[in-house]
Amino acid sequence: MAEVKKNISLMRPLLPDYRYIEPYLKQIDKNRWYSNFGPLVREFETRLSNFFETEPDTVVTVSNGTAGITNTLRAMNLPKGNYCVVPSWTFIATPAAALASGLIPYFVDVDENSWALDPEKVMEDIKKIDGKVSAIIVVAPFGAPIDVKAWDKFTDDTGIKVIIDGAAAFDSVYSVPSARPSKTPIVISMHATKVFGIGEGGIVISTDKALIKRVQEMSNFGFSASRIVSIPGTNAKMSEYNAAVGLATLDLWPQTREVWICLKGYYANAFAGLVHRTNTSLWLSEDWVGSTFNIRLPTENADEVIAKLVESGIESRQWWIKGCHLHPAYEKYPKFSLPVTSAFGRSVIGLPFNKDINKEDVIYIVEKLREIIPSLQGEMAENQS
Repeated sequence: MAEVKKNISLMRPLLPDYRYIEPYLKQIDKNRWYSNFGPLVREFETRLSNFFETEPDTVVTVSNGTAGITNTLRAMNLPKGNYCVVPSWTFIATPAAALASGLIPYFVDVDENSWALDPEKVMEDIKKIDGKVSAIIVVAPFGAPIDVKAWDKFTDDTGIKVIIDGAAAFDSVYSVPSARPSKTPIVISMHATKVFGIGEGGIVISTDKALIKRVQEMSNFGFSASRIVSIPGTNAKMSEYNAAVGLATLDLWPQTREVWICLKGYYANAFAGLVHRTNTSLWLSEDWVGSTFNIRLPTENADEVIAKLVESGIESRQWWIKGCHLHPAYEKYPKFSLPVTSAFGRSVIGLPFNKDINKEDVIYIVEKLREIIPSLQGEMAENQS
């Protein structure tokens, strides 16, 4: 009998059903307040502060994660035209935010084990840059935890501002002690594709309350308590409607997280014995969950593997493609040698990770991977012997 071909989607966002959002929509109708720091936005920010166990006035919401990074850089009032060090191994929004804030992205490589910037390596890199470095954007790769205190110390030692692009790090910022909020600002995306998705939105968290206040001002054209603007801002406020979805999403988060953790567990079991060769140990940790599931293949033929998975009815993708420095819009900007990024661009793929996937789907995905990459078969046999 011929095998039934599956149709497994890479990602299928699922936000709260309208019934959970409806009570908040009724509040909007009653309040007749739709934007400009309305009561639901304020409630959402207060509840996020409580969720992340930070003091009041340490969280501000914005229209999206990219706006969060841009406005945080603007709030730091850095000299225009200076360099902002960014990893090339990231989503294109990271260097875009640097440019939008008036800085020039300077691409550096990531650590092969953490997939993120290493503070000691960055310290050495900036000594070789001919020009002024005013900021570093550290990316939490696919939501993995970042040691925030280490980057606090980096700023203390160098005077260079640091922002953590934690687009997919909603859960790790809460769940992993080393990634908990501190003075280094963390920006989290709430795009529909993220683990805590509300459709569109962003969160900026920092124990530096003065910075958070300036980020809020930047999101409102630069206005503060008066109607006088001293630093140009943008319009990046969250609407009451986005806040309504956010509040409903927060209500449901404990149940939602369990679904993600369960799905991650399916992959952990299916990859048992294959972790070393596929470099998935970072993603199989039980301490946190992200919105994608990425592996590094033991071969550097990611494009071929993706095409063969499609033939088996499995959608996959290179979420960060080959590195930002290869996009035509960014190829002119300065960079160091990027061997790790180049290797990741040939070997890292994202596997299906959405709430419609079940245990049997995950087993099927991993079995097809083993058929496509014979070396995985050998690794399995070696680990089972």
